[in-house]
Amino acid sequence: MVRIPHGGTVERDREGGLSIEAIVGDTHKFGFMFPNLQANSANRLPESDATVEALKVLGEAMVDANEPPPSGTVNDAGDGPIPAAYTYLGQFIDHDITFDKTGAPVNDLAVPNLRPRPDLEGLINTRSPTLELDSVYSDPAPRDPANPALMKIGKVQRINGSPPRTQPVPGKTDFNDVPRKPRNANELIDREALIGDPRNDENLIVAQLHLAFLKAHNKLATTKNLDFAGARRALRQRYQWMVLYDFLPRICNRHILNSLWETGSNWKVADEEQLFMPVEFAVAGYRFGHSMIRTVYDYNLNFPDARLSLLFTFTALSGQLGDFDTLPDNWIIQWERFVALNGSAPQKARAIDAQLTDFTFKLQDTFGKVEGSDPEVPGEVKRIAPKLAVRNLLRGYFLRLPTGQAVAKAMGMPVLEGAALLAALPTQKLKDAAEPFKSATPLWFYILAEAGDPKGANGQHLGPVGSRIVADTFYTLIKYSEDSILKPGTYLDFKSFTLADLIALASDDTV
Repeated sequence: MVRIPHGGTVERDREGGLSIEAIVGDTHKFGFMFPNLQANSANRLPESDATVEALKVLGEAMVDANEPPPSGTVNDAGDGPIPAAYTYLGQFIDHDITFDKTGAPVNDLAVPNLRPRPDLEGLINTRSPTLELDSVYSDPAPRDPANPALMKIGKVQRINGSPPRTQPVPGKTDFNDVPRKPRNANELIDREALIGDPRNDENLIVAQLHLAFLKAHNKLATTKNLDFAGARRALRQRYQWMVLYDFLPRICNRHILNSLWETGSNWKVADEEQLFMPVEFAVAGYRFGHSMIRTVYDYNLNFPDARLSLLFTFTALSGQLGDFDTLPDNWIIQWERFVALNGSAPQKARAIDAQLTDFTFKLQDTFGKVEGSDPEVPGEVKRIAPKLAVRNLLRGYFLRLPTGQAVAKAMGMPVLEGAALLAALPTQKLKDAAEPFKSATPLWFYILAEAGDPKGANGQHLGPVGSRIVADTFYTLIKYSEDSILKPGTYLDFKSFTLADLIALASDDTV
C-alpha cells in the first residue's frame, strides 16, 4: 500500500505495496458538464503569471479564525447546522466514486509559468462512479473465512490502561478495526488496511465509518439471511438512499432538490450514454467539504479535544498506528458525538463558506512533518504543498474550469459578482485577496462564497450553483448504477435509511 497525504496522488508499484491500479477495477473518464462554455476563453480565468500568483494569495487568505471547542450547539462561531459526521460521510462518498491517478500533483502545480493543460485527455477516474460501494467490496477486502457471506472485521488492541485517556469505550467489543496486515519492516505495507480503498484508512473518522459499512453488510446478511451478493445489493441501495435523501438535503438548497426530484438532471454527466465524472463536480463543486473540517473533535470519552492531526496518527495510510498492532481500544469512536443517536446532541461541522480550518494549511506527511518542509524541496513546492486551499485553486486553473459567474449564467442562476461577491466574504483580508477575481471567480471559490453569503445560504448549505452541480451529478451517477434505486419498478425492502440508521445497523457484535 502506498501512503499518501490528504489531497495527494498515489505513486505506482512501489515495492511490496498494492498500487491503486491493483485495487480498483475498470477506468472511467472525466469530462465537462459545460463543454461549450469551457471552450470559450472568455469564460475562464486569464492565463498568466499574474493569475497564478493571485490564486496563491487568495488561497493563503482562506484560513479560518481559531474555532471554538466542539459542542452540540449550532450557535458556536463559525459552526453550521450539519452534524460533524457528514463531513466524513462526504469524504467516504468521494473515495467511493472518484480517484484521479494522473491528476495534478504538487510538483506540476509549482512549475514556473504554470498554464492550463490543453484538454482532459488521459485524465482517468479509476473508481466506479455509480455509488456501488466498490471502495468497500473491491480487493483486497477479505471475506470472513468462516462465512463467505460476511466481510472480515479487524480486532482492536486492548491496552488495559487506566485514566487518563486510556479507558475502554463503553459498549464496544474487540471487533472495532478494519482488517489489517501484520507488522512489516517495509513501511509501505506495515499494518496495511485490507480494504477496497486505502484512502479510507487516512484518518480515524473515515476509517471507523468504513468499518460501519463492513458491519452493516454483515448485519444485513445475518438478520435477513442473505448471501454475499444479496447483502451487497441491500447495502448499496440503502447507501444510495442515504446519499439522495439524507446527505443531499443537508448540504443542498431545498428548492434545487425539489426541482431535481420533479424534472431530473438538466446538466451533462453522460456523453452518448457513456457516463463520465464532471470536473466541475470533482475539482470544484464537491470540494465544498473542505470548509466543513474541524481542527478539533469531541471524539470519545478519552479524547473530547482530539486534534485532527492526532486522528491521522492512528491509521496506516497517513500515520503509523502509534506503537500498536491494530487500533488501540481507547480510540474507538463514539458516534453519538458526531451524529444524533438516541437523542444525543452531536458536535457540528464548520459552516460551508470560503474559509478552511488552519489544519488544512499545515498538511503533514506520514511521519508528521509539514509537507514540503525538507530542505531540498524547491521554494514554490514548499509554499503550496501544505496548503489545501492553494492546491485546490491551482488545480481548477490547471484543468481549465469555467468561472463561477460563467456557470451561473449558463444555468440561469443568480450571479454573484463584483461588490456583492466581496460582501459575501467574512474577512477584509479575504475581500482584498478576492478583488482580482470579483467578476471572474474560480469555480471552487465561487461555490464557497455563494454558500457563505449572509444574504443567501449563510453557511447553512450550498448555494444555487453548488447545489445544482452536486445534486445533478449524484442523481445521474445513481441512475446509472446496476442496483439503482431510481430504476422504475425497483422494489426496496426499506422505507428510509439515514447515516444514523447505518450506525445503528452496525452496532457492535462479532460479525
